[in-house]
Parts: sequence; structure tokens; C-alpha cells
Amino acid sequence: MSLVKTALFAARPQAVHFSRIQRRCVSSDSHNHGADAAYPKEGFSSAGWKYTIIAALGIVGFYKFAPSPDEDNYVTRYISYYFTPSSSWARVNERHLELATSLQEATQICQTSQRPPIHRYRYPHSLEVASAFSIPVGGDPDVSGVKVKGGNEF
Repeated sequence: MSLVKTALFAARPQAVHFSRIQRRCVSSDSHNHGADAAYPKEGFSSAGWKYTIIAALGIVGFYKFAPSPDEDNYVTRYISYYFTPSSSWARVNERHLELATSLQEATQICQTSQRPPIHRYRYPHSLEVASAFSIPVGGDPDVSGVKVKGGNEF
């Protein structure tokens, strides 16, 4: 049985491990291919110079024939027609400021809030232990206005 397992283990493809260290193999190639290569002729007739000259002429033409800033033209009319007026943005900004202020106040209230102090008695059943028979006639006090005070109240 172990012979079969050994044979299957040997036949299983193993993972290939690569080292992170760069290996530089020795080679006799000197990378001297300059003698055989044909380079294009350098000059002012290349495509880069053609595009540069066309762009320069386009910029000069734009500045020469563009309308002045105070002149009304179709571009400024188009922008002013589809542009949102500043009063609308001021109204939106004011509303956003009000909402942000109210949110900040609510957050401030929640962050600075404290639970009321609770005075826990060690023996709370002792409050109910008083005898009902030791109260004299007409001696029931009026407790309708009694309030429990906190630790800081006198």
C-alpha cells in the first residue's frame, strides 16, 4: 500500500518555487546592435513639428479673432441662459447652514447629556417596614406635594 502512495506522490505535479532574488546569468551578448539598426532621419519635417506649428497658429488665431470680454456673443448668452443664478445658490447654502447648525446642536445635546443620579439604598425594604398601627388619629401627613430631590438639591 505504501508503494502505491509513494508512486502517486511522485507523479503529483509539484509547486514551482521562485526566488525573489534577481539572477543575472552570464551571457556573451554585448547588446551592440547599433551598426545594423536604421534610425529615421531627424529634422523639422517630422510629425511632432507639424503638430506644434498647427497648435501655435490655432492659438494665435484664437487670440486675434476671439471677442473681447465685455462684448456680448453667443457663447456668453448660452452660458447665462443655462447658468444657475447666484441667489439660488445663496438660498441653498443658507438652508444647508441651518440644517448643519441644527444637527450640530442635536449632536452637542446628545454628547453632553448625563443620566440623572440614582441613589440606591442598601435596604430598600426598610422604607415599607413602618407600622401602620403607630400613627395617631388624624396624623396622616399630606404627601401630595412631596418630591424626591437629587444629590445636588437641598
